Amino acid sequence: MKPEFNFSNVFIIAKKEFMDNLRNNWIMILTLLFIILTLVISFVSGGGSLGDVEITVVGLLAISSLLIPIIAIMLGYDTISGEAESRSLLVVQSYPVSREEVYFGKFVGLSSVLAVSTLLGFGISGLVIMATGGGTNPVGFLVFMLLTILLGLIYLSMSICFSSILKRNTTSLYAGIALFFWSMIIGSVIMGIHLGTGGTFEDFTGGNMPDWIWISTMILSPTDTYQTSIFLGFDLQVADISGFTIIIPDFVSMANLLVIITIWIVIPLAVGYYFYRKRDI
Repeated sequence: MKPEFNFSNVFIIAKKEFMDNLRNNWIMILTLLFIILTLVISFVSGGGSLGDVEITVVGLLAISSLLIPIIAIMLGYDTISGEAESRSLLVVQSYPVSREEVYFGKFVGLSSVLAVSTLLGFGISGLVIMATGGGTNPVGFLVFMLLTILLGLIYLSMSICFSSILKRNTTSLYAGIALFFWSMIIGSVIMGIHLGTGGTFEDFTGGNMPDWIWISTMILSPTDTYQTSIFLGFDLQVADISGFTIIIPDFVSMANLLVIITIWIVIPLAVGYYFYRKRDI
């Protein structure tokens, strides 16, 4: 008879992952990095003093869209394949824990590393900005932190999925990097398709993007979904970014974006579990 799923075992595995990263100073390093980046960007955008949190977040978007996925990939790429190669996974599975408990325990533990670092790093710097008078939209900044955690969970889920499917940790890393670059370039690919089918560049600079571009981008690029949700979190239906006027259509709602983000997290996690359950350790 198959043993029941034991949440206490999941907690034990998650705690081990969290403590391992704590001992390796990952959490402290990421927290300090987030604090420094936020305050520097706020200082620059404020013209020599700490600026408003809304302006700071807009300035942070490009960096967080690059940094958070890379961190998540680095945390997750050798979770299964790396430990299988080093035989440490065999030792873990020799204890009275099921594969389900090990797999989801690792995901919860690494997710907590991302969540704690993000909340502490951005939270501390956000409090500093608000204490200097830049806190006109604290709710929007909280939404930014939560959505940033979700972005990290997307890439962590994908990275663990690759680590479960592929045999070597280097191959898992390459797959994660390929996913990252896919998310970075897919918007340009969609733009090229639009231009190649009779569209004009002014459609982008003037905020007249066709609906199919929005739908395709939201489905295919978690990074663009994240950035769009940040704008909605600050109630910015129209935004001017680097000469581009972005007008978010009414059918792109926060609820729809959260559904897409959830799918990006859950499906890779489920696929990874399927392959991990069948993996020869």
